[in-house]
Amino acid sequence: MPLDGPRVAMLAYSGAGSFDFVTVYEIFGVDYSPRFGTWYRTRTCAVTPGQVELGGGVTVHAAYGLDEAETADLVVVPGWTREQEVPPRALLTALRRARHRGARIMSICTGAFILGHAGLLDHRRATTHWSTAPLLASLFPTATVDPRALFVDDRGVLTSAGMSAGIDLALHIVRTDFGADAAAAIARRLVLAGYRSGGQAQFVDVPLSPDPDDPLPELLDWMRQHLDQRWSLSALGARVHMSPRTLARHFHRLTGMSPHRWLTRERVLAAQRLLEVSDEPIDRVAQRTGIGSAANLRQTFRRELGISPQAYRARYRSRAAARRSR
Repeated sequence: MPLDGPRVAMLAYSGAGSFDFVTVYEIFGVDYSPRFGTWYRTRTCAVTPGQVELGGGVTVHAAYGLDEAETADLVVVPGWTREQEVPPRALLTALRRARHRGARIMSICTGAFILGHAGLLDHRRATTHWSTAPLLASLFPTATVDPRALFVDDRGVLTSAGMSAGIDLALHIVRTDFGADAAAAIARRLVLAGYRSGGQAQFVDVPLSPDPDDPLPELLDWMRQHLDQRWSLSALGARVHMSPRTLARHFHRLTGMSPHRWLTRERVLAAQRLLEVSDEPIDRVAQRTGIGSAANLRQTFRRELGISPQAYRARYRSRAAARRSR
């Protein structure tokens, strides 16, 4: 299958976050075209092409220089461990030129500091790892830094919180480019629990070794399979033998969201998939996902995605047609 999707430049520089680089490369750099018809054209770029040692002693080969990054559709900026040090001028210039051409610029964790030094965070919302968010805000006061968001997509400049949040942001980009089903399939391949929205908090109080007897993961799976049904918090609590207040507390501990917020997100994701793969009328999509009516679906889509269901379907179909015609 041809690799003629969006062009991605993965930036490599001394000390860059190796986890950031490797995990996101697993999404953009692996050839998934046999599954999806096409995929990203990914290049590793550096100030000077050749071997580059990332953080932790991990070495990657950058076959391309920054000229390749300047012409990319998406530039990925992994963590920058010297937050108060100005990055190489050539790196900042390449990012500015890429953004000026209309490229999306994505940073992971402290990579946001490079975007700040390049002037790309001016008058935008942004995030980074919660522990460095105060420093980011003080160094770049014209940016609005949200220390709680997992990721922020502000008009083509995308920033994420620490480490694994970069995966969530990468899946957000996949969903934008290839649809919700593609993002879900990649998440399953990487053995991830699923997509986490940018509005979800960084601070999720989940134990490293979850209790195998915890009934909530099973409840979440059941809710995903019955999105068309309406429930009260009391009814959900009864399924797992918890009071509504206890359920809400445990729900937030596991997901970082209230049950209502989590359910809204899951219903929107299910509606996106139906709009992508079926010709069902809008009111039927609303019924099948538990959103209720076409009017409710339009209101929910505009609030959550900034677009109507009809426009979402048309945009996805036009992108899919363009990929097939290449």
